[in-house]
Amino acid sequence: MSRPPSLSELLRSKSKIKNNDLLRPKFLSKSERQKVIKPSITAQSQRNSRSQLGMRKLSESNEEEGPQNASDHVKSTVVKRTKFAFDWSEDSDTLAGYQPIVNPQLSSLLQNEQHNSSLELAYMGKPWREKTWEEMTDRDWRILKEEFEITTKGGSIENPLRNWHELGLLGKELENILVKRLGYKEPTPIQRIAIPNICRKDKRDFLGIASTGSGKTLAFLIPILTRMNNSQPRPIAVKTLEGPKAIVLAPTRELAQQIQQEAKKMVDCWNVQHPQHSYQVVSIVGGHSLEEITLGLSNGTDILVATPGRLIDSLESHLFSARQVEMLVLDEADKMIDLGFEEQLTKILNILEASSEVITRRQTIMFTATMSPSVERIANGYLHKPAYATVTGTEASVPQIRQIICHISTDEQRFQKIKGLLSEYSAPIIVFITYKKTADWLAQKFYQETSVKVTVLHGSKSQEQREHSLQLLRTGKVQVLIASNVAARGLDIPNVSLVLNFQVPKQFEDYIHRIGRTGRAGSKGTAVSFLGDDENPEIVEAIWKYSRDNNPTNSNEFDYSLKTLYKLGKNEMNEIIL
Repeated sequence: MSRPPSLSELLRSKSKIKNNDLLRPKFLSKSERQKVIKPSITAQSQRNSRSQLGMRKLSESNEEEGPQNASDHVKSTVVKRTKFAFDWSEDSDTLAGYQPIVNPQLSSLLQNEQHNSSLELAYMGKPWREKTWEEMTDRDWRILKEEFEITTKGGSIENPLRNWHELGLLGKELENILVKRLGYKEPTPIQRIAIPNICRKDKRDFLGIASTGSGKTLAFLIPILTRMNNSQPRPIAVKTLEGPKAIVLAPTRELAQQIQQEAKKMVDCWNVQHPQHSYQVVSIVGGHSLEEITLGLSNGTDILVATPGRLIDSLESHLFSARQVEMLVLDEADKMIDLGFEEQLTKILNILEASSEVITRRQTIMFTATMSPSVERIANGYLHKPAYATVTGTEASVPQIRQIICHISTDEQRFQKIKGLLSEYSAPIIVFITYKKTADWLAQKFYQETSVKVTVLHGSKSQEQREHSLQLLRTGKVQVLIASNVAARGLDIPNVSLVLNFQVPKQFEDYIHRIGRTGRAGSKGTAVSFLGDDENPEIVEAIWKYSRDNNPTNSNEFDYSLKTLYKLGKNEMNEIIL
């Protein structure tokens, strides 16, 4: 049989080829395809039937010829195969003692819906909350950290606390004070990871990153009190001579006084049971003269809470000795730097290093909400091989704030809106203003047109007046606080249900700090802001984006007329079109 002609040969001999020899492709209809396929199928079936008929005849002939002929025929057509015998011993069995990853009991448990708990127990084992400390595995600790969204770095890190009492770090008396007297049933995530790492015997430095309202104050107060409880009591004369054992730095006077109040609650409960210790907590903040500070320090101090500027004044005036400071806490370090205290902060750290007699035993602890380059620079310069811990995304740390932004131009219309909101929200309520004269005007309007009691807090008020206003609000003697930005940072007033921005702040960061006074520690809050026709477009756009991107309650509202007035979102649409 000759080979078919190649394409080149066909092209060369195109003139010699008849038209019928090369047929062009042709598309067939369904009926035409059936006509072509049917004969081939019929021919194939006929060939199969003839083959089966031949096999039957062969079988019949073999039966007639007898077993001998049949056997000969099989031998001639079939090749006989023998089974291969493996030479191996039982020791060579690689599946001996095999334990499958999936428990074989699962199939039986799956058939019974009543054994769901048994199914989970058989497959996953007991949850970490039901295990003893000795039963905890590395996997259990990883699950615990993931549950509370705790991440750590820095080499050897202690495992988090599962409860107050398990490790015996605090002692039964301090545990009873926390649980029964102060009502702290369980530690918060930052307290779980901070306390065991701060209470280490090697006094390792610690840096904790967690948002405001996550329980950082107790995270350093408990280790301070624990360490002092393990030391010998100091008489008043010795306290006055040696100075404090712990110094806590805070960015604002309000926050410093809040820390003092929290520490004093714990200390007073302890002093009742152990009068020989008689711990003293003193705060040094602006607004008090050096004579008042000296009087406060005259009975000695164990825990000193201060703002950076006032602490430097006291150290340079030699009002107390810093030679015996064993623990230094920098609380809200990022806010201290934001407020311009970085230079003062480094100066304090240098003074303490130069004057301390127990530098090898002093422990530096830093807490911050954000890890900015300035905070990182201070941590690298003054913390010695610290343990790092970050807590993010927990229910207690995510502000549960509903943001409502309204388009209201005049102050009178805004006040009428406030009057309508007062009946919907319970006290305490904070109204933020930008100008002091607006605060006085608002206070007068509340007095004339409502029965709500208000107090005012701004920069022109003295320190005593500020403290008095905050105390009135905390004790419920007034329902509304009218405040400037001085109260936006570091101020912790529990259970604030409503924050009102009567005037837009000049800096967008102040907006975040203002609304952050509500929705703290897992509770829900509302922030209502009034915007007019002549606001800074950049701030308005920043507030719009923030309310859009930070909506944990899925109920934020932004007035549509503001979007039209300030052309919000228009640039984004142009980018999409391009």
